[in-house]
Amino acid sequence: MATLFLVFVFLVRCQDNKAQLTVDDTSTTNVEEVLPNTPTGNLVREHLRLSMGNGEDAEVKYQQSLTNLRAEPEAVFILSAAYKKVPEENYLYRNMLVEALKQLHSGEALASLNSIASERIPEDRNPENEEMDTRIDETVIRLTAVEGISLLATDSLVDADKALRLLIGNKNLSIRQMAVRGYLQSAIGDNEEKMQELYNLIPKEEHWYITNKATNIKEVAHPDMPEKFEIKTRETNTSPKIKE
Repeated sequence: MATLFLVFVFLVRCQDNKAQLTVDDTSTTNVEEVLPNTPTGNLVREHLRLSMGNGEDAEVKYQQSLTNLRAEPEAVFILSAAYKKVPEENYLYRNMLVEALKQLHSGEALASLNSIASERIPEDRNPENEEMDTRIDETVIRLTAVEGISLLATDSLVDADKALRLLIGNKNLSIRQMAVRGYLQSAIGDNEEKMQELYNLIPKEEHWYITNKATNIKEVAHPDMPEKFEIKTRETNTSPKIKE
């Protein structure tokens, strides 16, 4: 099942099948307001619910829902329209919609995915909150969109490959990295030629992420750790003073 990032946003399902995503007491999104009351709209609504499911048969139900959704051409346009209606602060719901667009594997979704991936990342909405940075949430949403474009490039969609090539110039490092990975895993073009193209295009200090090989964590060298740790406490004979 697709991985969704939970960022202080909660999905609340009610008995009447209406759902709300809540950031705080004053900011809610009613699913009924962003999804049409049509057969395909209801399929999308049910799919979003199942994407948050759990249990032994959750994955089976999710995959079946995905199969049903892929058979509906209108699903792309419903998801794209819904994304534009959701308030900015509803990061979870926005990412759920992009994840659904990504999983459709539809060339019709490319324009929306590329638009989302290319959106400027706004400044942190709550700079006074040291434990949360909304720029990270916004980045996650864009990375999900880049993943969707990468899947289309893997499916041999030429325009998706071109979109990834342009995203390599994005200002955000994480987006550049994801675009490079997708560009190199694309079914379009010669991989070695692309590698050389990227070495010429990307600054030398960023060449470390130009690779089409996945890192096997088991093969990464780990430093030798001592058997015992000696923790030294800082000792002082004077008490701390408050500067007046």
